[in-house]
Amino acid sequence: MRIHPKRITQRIIIILILFIAGHIFIKWNNISSENTAPYFKQLSGLRASQTVFIPTTIGITSSNITSVENGSAKIKHKILWPDKHYFNNDRIINQLNFKPNMSQSNSQVPLKTILLVTSRGHWNTQTFGQQTFLDQKCLVNTCALTKSREVISTADAVIIHQSSKIHWTKRPRDQIWILYMLESPENTVSLKPFGNVFNWTATYRHDSDIVTPYEKFVPYDENVKFLPQNKNYAVGKTKMVAWFASNCKTKNRRKEYALELAKYIHVDIYGHCGNLKCPKKDKDCLDVLNTDYKFYLSFENSNCRDYITEKFFINGLQHDVIPIVMGAAPEDYARAAPPHSFIHVDEFDSPEELAQYLHKLDKNDDLYNDYFRWKNTGTFINTYFWCRVCALLHETSRESQSYRDLEKWWRGDGVCIGKDNWRRKRRKSKYIVEDFLN
Repeated sequence: MRIHPKRITQRIIIILILFIAGHIFIKWNNISSENTAPYFKQLSGLRASQTVFIPTTIGITSSNITSVENGSAKIKHKILWPDKHYFNNDRIINQLNFKPNMSQSNSQVPLKTILLVTSRGHWNTQTFGQQTFLDQKCLVNTCALTKSREVISTADAVIIHQSSKIHWTKRPRDQIWILYMLESPENTVSLKPFGNVFNWTATYRHDSDIVTPYEKFVPYDENVKFLPQNKNYAVGKTKMVAWFASNCKTKNRRKEYALELAKYIHVDIYGHCGNLKCPKKDKDCLDVLNTDYKFYLSFENSNCRDYITEKFFINGLQHDVIPIVMGAAPEDYARAAPPHSFIHVDEFDSPEELAQYLHKLDKNDDLYNDYFRWKNTGTFINTYFWCRVCALLHETSRESQSYRDLEKWWRGDGVCIGKDNWRRKRRKSKYIVEDFLN
């Protein structure tokens, strides 16, 4: 029997390759099952090679990413609270994925009682007790909601809505008071009586302790900002600008701006501020933005830092139309929105100059479509406010604090600018407000 050295060598190499591959597979399988399996799955609609880490019960996570100062998502996974070194990050992803080190299981940990105080029915929950946290499948569900004022002295936390009439300001030493506000400073009560009262803030501002945005966009991949689109978003659209508005008297004079803009480009105004009707109850009302109009006026009722509502996120970004924005500062929109997805009025010296630019986009489909290349690069996530509140109430490493001057934080110089222009209102600091904590 002849021995073929070449064949023997080939077989030895094959055996070694199979051995190494098997070893790698077993090791990876163990790692995956122990550490990553609960958090890793393929999102529907993504390219085959595009995957993201997302908890199976909550939302997209980036707890495994590195620390990069002021990165939109690249931040130390332990950063849960406002931090000047990571000013541009709202920490929502970290809070969603935070689970404190508890020696006991969820079923054994005493419930944290959260008292909800409001003079109106503003809370986005219909259930009380622990049920909300169970229904939302929170990573930490050991909390219970209540509206009973009988627990005012024993509750672990009290969340007070902006519309509430607060008749007491003495907070028990170990109790957490949280101020919850979604309206702008121009439409909320004075906070001057509440110095050294509130411990946490829960507002749309990205420097709040618990940020509560109207919507949050998260990219699938931080390195993929744009994707080729298989659609011409200008095709079939015969109308220029639409605006839906019911509040016509605002400090930023948005109606006056829209009417001035209409002198140079056609603007259809729906609602109380115009002569066209589209009832809010009609779910198909906004469909005309996908089929008829090229631009939409996402004008807020206040020009205040970070004040960006559904007028932009839903009416604008979630339709096939370019949002023209007025409200927050340009850098606030840049932080909250996908890149090159909107036009800010303060980029132009006048409504006439803005109209000239819109006419330019109307005549050039390539330039117009550039504003849609962000589509399919990310998704809008549920930020699960109640889950984050519950988890953070179990977080014990943070030192006790209170807002010495809550009014200054909420309504300080430069937070709102009335009808002024953000370009003319120079910021003295990269932070919205400084020096307000004890």
